Amino acid sequence: MIALIILILVTFLSGLYFCSNYTSSKALEGLTNNSNNKFRCPNILLQKGPKFYLYNSEVAMVPGVNPIEFDNLEDYTEFIEWQRSKGIRCPVLYLQNTYDAQGESVYKIRPSVTEPQGGLPPAITTIPTAPNPTLLIDATRNDKPYNTNSLPAYDQTDFYVGSTTPLDTMQNETEENLLYSPNPMDDNWGGQKYTQSLVDSGYYIGNEVSINLP
Repeated sequence: MIALIILILVTFLSGLYFCSNYTSSKALEGLTNNSNNKFRCPNILLQKGPKFYLYNSEVAMVPGVNPIEFDNLEDYTEFIEWQRSKGIRCPVLYLQNTYDAQGESVYKIRPSVTEPQGGLPPAITTIPTAPNPTLLIDATRNDKPYNTNSLPAYDQTDFYVGSTTPLDTMQNETEENLLYSPNPMDDNWGGQKYTQSLVDSGYYIGNEVSINLP
């Protein structure tokens, strides 16, 4: 029994001595900042036509090594996926070779390889608003004291297409307050039969247009 205790004690002391004096070049401190890593990380991606060139501005230019050439976007994407699988994440400045309004070759910074929107964010949130609100300009109504209380003139040139006038606002507010709208352009349109029933019931009397065919 005493021999067993002595054996255990000797084994424990031997292990303690080994751990306290063990050194290895392969043992690396996880929190050590290796400043040499930045020199191995590409930091510029240049697109010329369909080809991509991945540069490292911290090291010398070597044909076939720096820059790394990719024939298309798919090859570059596969390379990035391989890098990330190895835990390598390099911030890259994406430059695209293009032409300006004067026809000169320039390099433009793009926000993303997959969404090169020329300085715009990858996703744009739009708020629905009335398109181009404007006032009605109608000589048949704005010539006091004549032409008072008359209907708006017919816009034969479609001057207000794409704009929202006060007349449009009045019409939209009226139709939005209805359970069903007679206007096919509204979300709450009651359907073809509903609109036709209003026409047949005389809802639009006074708004008819007569077309005289020769």
